[in-house]
Amino acid sequence: MSASDCSLSNSTMRYGYLTPCSSPSEQIEDPISSQKSSPTIRKIDSLQYCNKDDLVSDICQSLRISGGCIIKNLVDKGILESLEAEIRPYLNRVEKADAQREEFVPSSTRMVTGLLSKSKTYALNIAGNSIWQKVGENFLTTTMRNYWHGDKARTSTSLPQLSTTVTFSVRPGTKAQSLHRDDDIYHTYHPAAREHHNGRDTMVCLFVAGTKTRKENGATRIIPGSHLWDYSQPPPSSDDASIECAELDPGDAFMMLGGCFHGAGANTTPDEERLVYAAFSTRGYLRQEENQYLANDVEKIKELPISIQRYAGYGVSKPFMGWVDMEDPVRTMNPGATDELDDDFW
Repeated sequence: MSASDCSLSNSTMRYGYLTPCSSPSEQIEDPISSQKSSPTIRKIDSLQYCNKDDLVSDICQSLRISGGCIIKNLVDKGILESLEAEIRPYLNRVEKADAQREEFVPSSTRMVTGLLSKSKTYALNIAGNSIWQKVGENFLTTTMRNYWHGDKARTSTSLPQLSTTVTFSVRPGTKAQSLHRDDDIYHTYHPAAREHHNGRDTMVCLFVAGTKTRKENGATRIIPGSHLWDYSQPPPSSDDASIECAELDPGDAFMMLGGCFHGAGANTTPDEERLVYAAFSTRGYLRQEENQYLANDVEKIKELPISIQRYAGYGVSKPFMGWVDMEDPVRTMNPGATDELDDDFW
């Protein structure tokens, strides 16, 4: 059962509270609203939602307050089996990560990137997951209004784009990663804030567990609320009491704003692999961390839905960013398609 289904026919559960699906406008007290001084990472069960928009709204609310959110049962077992079958051969060919990057990615961690053309299941169900896409749109959509060209005041909206695709296989003996922010690659430097406001973020991160993820095998550590700190403030020590671990069952997801301090934990188990399928989004007019055009086989990209082609950066970010011969690249890639193509660069 996926997040689009409803296992409770007449009610939906939010943060442990049951409210009628038939009355979406009914207001209930949000138990995280009173915890601004010491936020925690919330767990939300996607199967308890009748309406995807309600699920997206609650995920976004959790991200605004704590910077992170665990979503139970986001990905079905069958999809996990397909991911394993398609990506495992690539993992088996990777002996270890680059030892020159030991400080950031331990060499005992195996990584596979360029996943859009290596695994169609990943492209459609991880990078292309509809809940993840809507959450990204909430935080990373940029609209510029009333900019003038001659006597016309125009409005343009740039939608988010995929920045990075990666599968991590964290093996026994892997040391903990240093606490860091992911959005520093965009020279993001924001001041401290009492509460989150849209426009602050340049990255949203998704991690889907392929195997059981727990503290002992290296679950991601996160500092809740650190997305609101001044960017010059360093992270606490690795044994700080504020650190939480994103422990997941297979198919669960952890979403996080790129401004949160976090880091992979140490895998201290004798024989457990921590397998994670990850995707990262950024604003449509910023450079992608992973070069999607060289990392992927373009013929494989052409086999994907045009919406995912656009999300991968093969479409124009309005206004006018990324054209080829003054055409939207997806038109060049899909000469026979008409319904999903847009000639308006504004």
